[in-house]
Amino acid sequence: MNVDFEVPTPDSVGAFYDQVNAIIARVQGGAMHHGYWTGPDDDSDFETASARLTDMMIERVAARPGERVLDVGCGLGWPGVRLAKASGAGLVGVSVSEQDVRLANERARAEGVSDRVAFERADMLALPFPDDSFDHAMAFESIVHVHDRVRALEEIARVVRPGGRVVLTDFTVKEGPDGRSDETLAKVYDSWRVAAVPIGAEDYETIASQSGLVLDAVTDITDHVKYTSMWTYLKLRRYARDNPVPPEVERILGVFGPTLKGTEDAPPLTDAELERGWRRMLAGEQVQGMIIVVAHTPPA
Repeated sequence: MNVDFEVPTPDSVGAFYDQVNAIIARVQGGAMHHGYWTGPDDDSDFETASARLTDMMIERVAARPGERVLDVGCGLGWPGVRLAKASGAGLVGVSVSEQDVRLANERARAEGVSDRVAFERADMLALPFPDDSFDHAMAFESIVHVHDRVRALEEIARVVRPGGRVVLTDFTVKEGPDGRSDETLAKVYDSWRVAAVPIGAEDYETIASQSGLVLDAVTDITDHVKYTSMWTYLKLRRYARDNPVPPEVERILGVFGPTLKGTEDAPPLTDAELERGWRRMLAGEQVQGMIIVVAHTPPA
């Protein structure tokens, strides 16, 4: 896939989320990941759609009381805390963002699960845990922030016991009719600090094998999560109109600058105009996609 974008470092990804995590969580219903809508007529708010996707991940991890789960790229801790409360399992979450870790631990305390849920700063390419430390692992929209999927999954496989499940989401990209992916996608990736080279869903058989994992299922959820972009940019634009935002948010909005912010010669589109245009785009085939991947470490 020919998408040329700047590859960030773990430190730059962490610094990015230190600045934007609270704002992104605010516009995305409390978490920092895609929502899952049942279809174009689903009028669920972002919080409901986000909870749906979290619960789909929790169901696939299938942790039991007393087990220990690693949440790789924990964000503000919302999915990890929800998993722990739903399953009775213990959980350790990691993030390269100091702000993520601080706010996630605050959430665990507020939700009354800090006795079995904790978050710490760590890089998924060099996890600070011994082999076989966890029963299962979840990586929720985090593997896209590292440049080497195989190396990251090797590390996750190392710390998950034999036979344990590894559940993750990943972005996919389809080539356009001219053999190139949407050039705007490179700007989007830059603004959100995406690091992984775009792949197709079919590539995960090889990625899992190279990582030492056994692939169980790949589920394409593109048609259900595609509404995330529309609602994220609309809500982020509204927030930025009424509140000061850091340069990182300005950069995100700047990808669609003339449309979202207007120019000297033309006013920006109204929210209603923008939503109509976005829905027309979403009605067609999507260049950017998303999959849920379920795998397990080989039994002993």
